Amino acid sequence: MKQTGGMVLTALLFMGCAIATGVEKSKPSGQIVLGYYPSWERAFPPSKINFKQFTHLCHAFASTDRDGNVRTGGNLPSRELTTLAHALGVKVLISLGGSDSENRFGAMMKNKAAAERFTSGILQLVTDYEYDGIDIDWEFPMNKEDSANFTWMARRFRDGLDANKKGLLLTAAVSGVNWAGRWLNEKEIAPLFDFLNVMTYDMHGPWGTHAGYNSFIDAYAGDREECRDRCMKGQMTYWMVRKNFPKEKLLVGIPLYGRGFAVKKWGDPIQYNDKVMHPYVPFKEVTQLLKEGWKRHWDEQAGVPWLSKEGVTELISYDDERSAMLKGGWAAQNGFAGIFFWEISQDYIGGENVLVRTATEGWNGHKNYR
Repeated sequence: MKQTGGMVLTALLFMGCAIATGVEKSKPSGQIVLGYYPSWERAFPPSKINFKQFTHLCHAFASTDRDGNVRTGGNLPSRELTTLAHALGVKVLISLGGSDSENRFGAMMKNKAAAERFTSGILQLVTDYEYDGIDIDWEFPMNKEDSANFTWMARRFRDGLDANKKGLLLTAAVSGVNWAGRWLNEKEIAPLFDFLNVMTYDMHGPWGTHAGYNSFIDAYAGDREECRDRCMKGQMTYWMVRKNFPKEKLLVGIPLYGRGFAVKKWGDPIQYNDKVMHPYVPFKEVTQLLKEGWKRHWDEQAGVPWLSKEGVTELISYDDERSAMLKGGWAAQNGFAGIFFWEISQDYIGGENVLVRTATEGWNGHKNYR
């Protein structure tokens, strides 16, 4: 996750690809519908959030310096957010880290006094602003020392939350590819976390060697062989089978944005000096692109749409109502805890989150979009 885009799998630089109460009746009992809420979007204050579409929100991001001092920005922390959410039965977690947080967390955690200062500071924010828990978005632990420190941080937060108030949550945003996932010790962390948010997006981007879909359900013929298990199904299988993590504690990620590539066809190499007109495309901007002559296509194998425009050397990968509904339906059919979205200012149109709505409809059994 990052403040200007999605939760970027920086691993792909090296691999060439990435990998309640008050809830509406449309949400089945027990389903988690979680949205990441960006603290930096001034045009999207808490008062605009359609809380009835969510069961949980993650308020992104708090961070740290090398000395363990808590760093915040935008409207984080926010008493307004937690008050409005709680009035409609929605839980709010404070989210830590974000894109490229490995450098900050990795350095800070080497100093135990700094680590204690940071974790104590975050726990104090939970108490002072009545957050319902903590979400760790450390991108990404990349060695044995990081792995041990991630577990230490999780245990420190778990103990602190349990001592504070019964029912407070601990979650984490995690990679679904082994490049980063291998450094998380599933046996040690499983008892500590209430659920994990698997970032099944940013599977291709400007960091890679070739153009491909941002987030796809199934492997498709136009992708390279080494990238095919980065599909949504492959990443969730990684956590269920390879890491033997309970699927009842896993959420499936759905992006509310797309990415453009300066290529003529999917699978073409990325030329780093080529200018991309639309490097990052929030879903709410797609309607305007269609008005400007961009044409929507559908990849039946991958289960996602894409855009092209005659005379323009660029393709745009994104998610729309149809693919979001398919993803929500698949998550429900396979017994996961729920679905989550990065980030909720990006599909907010006419007072609702459009893709959140259709994904939830898919979860509820509407399976006809495909």
